[in-house]
Amino acid sequence: MVSTLPDEQEKATSERQPRSPELSVPGVLTTLVLAAAVIVLTAVVVWHGGPVGPDASWLHWFIDHRTPAWTTVAETISAMGDTTTVGIVAVVLIAVLAWRRRWEAAALLTVTMGGAGALIVVGKQLVGRDRPPVIDHLVVETNQSYPSGHALGSTVLAGVLVALILPLLRLVFRVAVITLAACFVLAVGVSRLYLGVHWSSDVLAGFLFGGCWLALCLTLRPYLNRLIALRAAE
Repeated sequence: MVSTLPDEQEKATSERQPRSPELSVPGVLTTLVLAAAVIVLTAVVVWHGGPVGPDASWLHWFIDHRTPAWTTVAETISAMGDTTTVGIVAVVLIAVLAWRRRWEAAALLTVTMGGAGALIVVGKQLVGRDRPPVIDHLVVETNQSYPSGHALGSTVLAGVLVALILPLLRLVFRVAVITLAACFVLAVGVSRLYLGVHWSSDVLAGFLFGGCWLALCLTLRPYLNRLIALRAAE
């Protein structure tokens, strides 16, 4: 009589091992499209050196339409999307998630926001683009202009929070959350144009950089979750 015990043990072992996650095709395509857009826009900005496309006309339009009330609104929204504010919010959320042992969510937030911070620093240093004339600034900024750190950081933070929150909500609330997040990110970008501290291509680059990094992180999220599960099982 032939024993099938080894085969049964091998089958049981394979069943206990988690399957390797598959990459999301829409996620990969979105990442590639946004990466291509980032490369093209950055190449154009580096080639021209100064303002490109509608940069100058948009800056002048916002300057011509400034009012005391709108200035207050723009300064408030800009402060909400400031890289320091975004960083503090991210650290607090990571700490709360870790305290509640939501390791996968905490790890995703750590990776996405850490990478966003690196992209801001590296992008500004590599491109080294000057900001619009200081005489047009309504707030003080001393670092480089491209990409907009406010637009990039707020895009990534809002996007990853939406990704974490949506599975917990009903459809009608999902639509509301997505709309609110999109409006916030757009408002942060517009506030930077109004305050005269960015060209429109800087803000667009911030959205594209942030969107590309966010898409990459969410596409690779199953691998991050699997890594955390394997570490927890050790």
